[in-house]
Amino acid sequence: MKGNVRADGSPVDLSPTPTPPPVTVVQGSPDRGLPLDPPPLGAAPGPLEQGLLFDPPPSGAAPGPLPPGFAPGLVDPALQGAPLHLAGVGPYGSFSAPSPRERRARTWRALGAFALAAATVIAVVVLTARGLAARMPVNGEAFRAMTPVSRALLLASRSVAEGAAARVLVAPEVFARWQGATPPPEIRHDGYASIRGGVLFTPETFRPTGSSYDLVIHFHGNTQLVRESAEVAGLNAAVAVINLGIGSGAYEDLYAQPGVYESLLADIDRALAQRGLPTPRLRRLALSSWSAGYGAVAKILELRRGIDALDAILVTDGIHCGFVPDHPSGLNTLQLASFARAAQLAAAGQVLFTITHSEIDPIAYASSSATANYLLGAAAGHPVERSPALSAPPHLRLRAAEGAVSRKLEKQMLPTTEATVGELRVRGFRGNTPEHHMAHLLQMASTVLPELVERWREGGDPAPPSR
Repeated sequence: MKGNVRADGSPVDLSPTPTPPPVTVVQGSPDRGLPLDPPPLGAAPGPLEQGLLFDPPPSGAAPGPLPPGFAPGLVDPALQGAPLHLAGVGPYGSFSAPSPRERRARTWRALGAFALAAATVIAVVVLTARGLAARMPVNGEAFRAMTPVSRALLLASRSVAEGAAARVLVAPEVFARWQGATPPPEIRHDGYASIRGGVLFTPETFRPTGSSYDLVIHFHGNTQLVRESAEVAGLNAAVAVINLGIGSGAYEDLYAQPGVYESLLADIDRALAQRGLPTPRLRRLALSSWSAGYGAVAKILELRRGIDALDAILVTDGIHCGFVPDHPSGLNTLQLASFARAAQLAAAGQVLFTITHSEIDPIAYASSSATANYLLGAAAGHPVERSPALSAPPHLRLRAAEGAVSRKLEKQMLPTTEATVGELRVRGFRGNTPEHHMAHLLQMASTVLPELVERWREGGDPAPPSR
């Protein structure tokens, strides 16, 4: 141990920095890439490996010639003007302009790509328009609610052709609108719709051309009988039938309440919308009644706010009132005041007011014949003498009447007298039995309804509502 000491006197095995063993450097072959270990210290640099880019020449070497095709200005400032050497990289090839044939080929390829893209866009437009048209509702309201882009898609489908192709892609009501025509709404005619105190039906003869509609509200009477009468008469209007029981008191009490009549009109609008009439708008209104139903008409005429377009009043054997001995007519004219005002409007031609009555005398209250005479005088301003009736209306045999009255007891309408003051028309008929009274309802399709149909056939909106 004593002999194993260094020059500084420290033992060899106690040295803090032992001498490392010799390092062997293994040079990798060129095909395996560059070796990862550095060369030994002091070793001479080996030959350049192929594939090194931008490898500078040896220090102090003279600049060599540039390879063919290499830009002469490409030099590395760090090499003091010596051009860069791209070891292992061949020179760039020379550029030549494409031949005319190649240019034509490139042009046709570009046109083909453009045509393919255009065909794709057109196909997407057509398919989208077809899908939108398939979902288009019958009334066409969704077309007005569409975004401009959706409308443009539908309009684009029309440009394919004005004929069958456009009709296939576009909903019929939209196509008709393009051509300047408004398609009629599709109305449901079967069944009934419930409204306040009754039902609403749309007869087969109800064919509105738009959102406006005419309306008949009939008080008191068999619903099926009124429906068949409207269709036989050819009435182009919606019809509501209200039944509240026996006696005029039930009708007077209900419609004496403010707002009940207006609520009924709102119910009718909603029911018509459910049956296919888009955004219903009442154009003309007729109030109709038989027997005790006049009580509702009296109160509506008294309390209505004038928001409806009242155009006609049809009363069949039904206006009654009490007696007042001190009055010259012997009638309680206060109970007839609303009818008297309506008679004056009819005399001026503003509304149609038509009345039929029988010869029945109820004794306890004034007959329908007596009240009709009073209304004629109120309209003319003096007593009116009636003329003998010249012709009888045709007798109708309705299927609905078979369940209302026996065929043996059914009576014909035989006229006796008639009078006219302006548009106030009064006709008296023979008979004083319940069957004669019933005949005024059974034959309304040959008496009062034809007058209304003729008045409304002229079309157009009526004059502003009058009170």
